[in-house]
Amino acid sequence: MTKDEIKSIVRETLIDLLCPGSLSQNAAEQWMGLDKAWTPLGYPSYQALHKDVKHGLFRQGKELRDRRKPGAKIARWQIDIIAAGRRLKQDPSKLRSV
Repeated sequence: MTKDEIKSIVRETLIDLLCPGSLSQNAAEQWMGLDKAWTPLGYPSYQALHKDVKHGLFRQGKELRDRRKPGAKIARWQIDIIAAGRRLKQDPSKLRSV
């Protein structure tokens, strides 16, 4: 087994552990719109995930990014499902409020 094959296996295993229900994904696919990301992150609905985004659970520039077109007023949020999975697993008392 080569070093690259081992890295790939470890990465896929970490994705499966951190994001239950998600398929193994490459780096480009780890960013998803909220409308698709709520299921792999284990949320019961889109509204539940949007509520946590709105209340600042996820940090912009780390787990979250705004992909709106220039001049648009409505945000089009994308979330890094790997980083968000890690954030959800952290002890809530250790999270700093935004």
